[in-house]
Amino acid sequence: KITSTKGLDATPKDNRKMRGKHGANEGTRNNNLVEMVFILILFSMALRIEARKFRVKRLISPQLPACNMTTVELQGATKDTAIDSCILYDTQPQIMDADMERTTLITAVGVFDSSCGVHRDGAMVAVEMFNRGKGATIGYNKDYFVKFRLVIAIAGNSKQLTTDDYKLSHMNALEELIVNFSPQYILGSCSFYARYDKELAGKYNTMLLSQVGPQIFYQEDSNEHVFGVHIPSELYGIPAFRALQFANKDQETKDSQKIRIIHRDRSEFFRYTCRAIYEKAMDEGFSDTTAIEYNPEADEDGDGLLNQEDDDFLKSLADQACAKDEAWENIAIWVCVQHDFEINTILDRLRENGCHPSLFWATKASTGWANKVIERVPYFQAGSQWHRTMDYSDEFFESGLAMLDYLEEVYAYPPSYSATGSYHAIYIMYKNIWSFFKTQDSPEVEATLQNRYEELRRSMLDLSIPKSLYGPTIFDSDQRNVGRGSAASQWLLPASSNTSETEMLLVSPDTQASAVVVYPAPSSSTCQAGFYIDKALVSTSPALLESKCTLCPVDTYQPVANVDTMCHACPPGSSTAQETGAEICVKVEEHLIAPWLVMIGWVMVGVNFLLAIIFIAWTIYFQNDPVVRVGQKEFLILLCAGSIISSSAMIPLSFEAGILEDTTAASRACMAIPFLYATGLTLQYSALFAKSFRMYQVMDGARRMRRVQVNAKSTLSFVFVALLLDWAIIVSWTIFDPLHWERFELGHIIDETGGVITQESIGTCNSDHIGIWVGTIFLFHFGIVIVTNIILWKLRFVNDRYQESKYVSIASFFASEFLLLGIPIVVAVQDSASLRYVALIFIVELSDTIILLMIFIPKIRAQREGLPENMTVTQSVFRETTTRAPTQIQISRSRVNSMTESSRRKSIQASDTVESNTDSGLPIIGEQSGDDSDGDDSDNESFNTCKETTGTFDLP
Repeated sequence: KITSTKGLDATPKDNRKMRGKHGANEGTRNNNLVEMVFILILFSMALRIEARKFRVKRLISPQLPACNMTTVELQGATKDTAIDSCILYDTQPQIMDADMERTTLITAVGVFDSSCGVHRDGAMVAVEMFNRGKGATIGYNKDYFVKFRLVIAIAGNSKQLTTDDYKLSHMNALEELIVNFSPQYILGSCSFYARYDKELAGKYNTMLLSQVGPQIFYQEDSNEHVFGVHIPSELYGIPAFRALQFANKDQETKDSQKIRIIHRDRSEFFRYTCRAIYEKAMDEGFSDTTAIEYNPEADEDGDGLLNQEDDDFLKSLADQACAKDEAWENIAIWVCVQHDFEINTILDRLRENGCHPSLFWATKASTGWANKVIERVPYFQAGSQWHRTMDYSDEFFESGLAMLDYLEEVYAYPPSYSATGSYHAIYIMYKNIWSFFKTQDSPEVEATLQNRYEELRRSMLDLSIPKSLYGPTIFDSDQRNVGRGSAASQWLLPASSNTSETEMLLVSPDTQASAVVVYPAPSSSTCQAGFYIDKALVSTSPALLESKCTLCPVDTYQPVANVDTMCHACPPGSSTAQETGAEICVKVEEHLIAPWLVMIGWVMVGVNFLLAIIFIAWTIYFQNDPVVRVGQKEFLILLCAGSIISSSAMIPLSFEAGILEDTTAASRACMAIPFLYATGLTLQYSALFAKSFRMYQVMDGARRMRRVQVNAKSTLSFVFVALLLDWAIIVSWTIFDPLHWERFELGHIIDETGGVITQESIGTCNSDHIGIWVGTIFLFHFGIVIVTNIILWKLRFVNDRYQESKYVSIASFFASEFLLLGIPIVVAVQDSASLRYVALIFIVELSDTIILLMIFIPKIRAQREGLPENMTVTQSVFRETTTRAPTQIQISRSRVNSMTESSRRKSIQASDTVESNTDSGLPIIGEQSGDDSDGDDSDNESFNTCKETTGTFDLP
């Protein structure tokens, strides 16, 4: 009979001496001689091996068979799938003979439900990494190694078994693994089943690395061998609470802030994760905080349905959190439930009640449920152990996400974050051994595991892992991992993404966060000015926390932040200019020309047109009348045409464009105005100049006693040259700096009471250098007017029947008067389109009308009166002198009588020529060339148009 050492190797074929801890099982051999001799031989051999203690293999056959399902098949097991206890994994790493002296095998075991894949498969990845090559180094010189043997058993299908049946199966399987494999560590199970590990860990004095978070797990029915790998789950909801706390700093706002917490009472995780928020809120002074606790497995209303499956019961929980009459109150809600049906029913009821919580935190928001109902979860908050964007790393993987990718590749299913927890559990086991021996040159791992195991356990209390795939790790007094905060997240739109779909973004811990908590949720925020709460969205939008604010419709407004369900209608006469989301209505004062003024302007244009047409008709009808013949009908018609063109500039002047109207037509009209007005004015004065200049040439010839004949064609060139110069300026203006319609803001008046802002603006034709172009045209036209008046002044001695110097001077005086008075008026009324239009229409139309009247009325009167009695046309050209006597020529009757008959005939012939010359009706005045036919050595002279009286008469 001998007592074997601890740490038996349970592999029957392997007779190597292995290091371990357990296996203190007494083996009793039959008392026969052969066996005694064999034992004595073994004992003598033991004395010769440097006092090294052997652990003798116990030849047993494990009762647990190998599993006949893969990890993926186990994951997919339903409640109808029968699964017996079995061993799923046994890594059994190989240790080369040459490395036996420096390599120690560390054994870890764990028992899991069939659904807890990630809680075991992550550990398998860590074991694979550590077992590569010679194993993981330990010791000061890093020349000693450890390898891990991980044995994982499946206790059964908890979906099929009752709670008691599964507990029995779980504990039996775990105890068998502990007894058969003498492990140094136990890998904790998942979820509810983790509690079954604690008892056996204490019974066999083996460190348990638990994968659960609630604090109560480590306080009730626990023991000194239980260590928590996970971050405390009580911290899950704390970042959300901090955001709420930050927004409610004073006691008044804390008292008005409602906090409602719905949670199950059958689970340490669901109960204490939410309960921690309740306790925190009460400690911080949030007096209106209510915990709504329920038993999911009870039948509260006795309708035969469990509470967790009872639609009416779950709706009642939602009503307690937010009733219809509390819909717009400031409520923050935490919900700790397990099943999809529970969370969906609660959310539907909150939406039916029209609730707008400022915060909604749910355990389900970090699970696969959220991905299935992505449209419902915007702005939801959640907490978990780890987040895929965390960039924690270790010597094997650059991030936890890289490890999960590797796991998915190997095990062919997408793992959850819990795989990082089981991975980290193996990592902690290694770091425990590494830290214990890090200063030793020759680590005696085997001896320590046998004789100093308690010291190794206690060293775990002081273990500090600053860098790992799971983040920093240290243990508190409850032996829980508090190296970092929980992975708090919120479903938000990524800032750097073009997608319109929300993602679960990390908001805590701060050093790892990729987003900032949004609080309060848009649904509870008051609508901004220009928005209102759309009742339809409240009842139909799947997203509880998204804003239900909608832009105010056209011609409605909302001036301030609000919680109204409709916008205000714009007062009469105002609008929103076809825009939605108005904060105030706009009354646009566009300062357009009043329609009745436009009508008056067009009437004035029409009057001017009519006058011009009448005068043209009169000119043509009486074209053979001396008044018209001497007045030169071609130029009279051109003058009328110029008046028509000039007046027509007032037609495009009435073209305008409102604020929202297309300005194309108005801009084209702008450029037509100077073209028409300048062309018309040039035609008027250039025609008047050409007509007068022609007469002046004839009269000037008479003054010089020379015969001069000037036809119309020769003077029409003056008109064409003037027009070409005028058009050259206007065309250059059009090409290089065209006029365009432009609207200028004059200011605004706000009527906050009436909700109207009156915006005043005025439109006008404008260009970049309008002053230069207008100035150039003005100088050119001014020059034409001055030159024309000079010529007319020189013709002042001609009878008013045939020249217009007096009347044109009067017209020019009035036109100048209009300009001198009108231009300052136009400048002064620039802010009023109507007054500006009136000023311009009067300046242009009255100027054109007066010129027409001053030219034609005297001629019509003269035509109607006819020639004075006993006076020829020639005699009527010059006006009689009444106040002054310029050069007087006395022609005595004797001189006339002494003229030869030949001279008299020539004189009479010349006189007849004056009377009968039909070249534009002008008399031919001047010198007759010829020889001295009468032989009196005197010039043969004849004077046309001289008054044939013995009195005096004017000469030029």
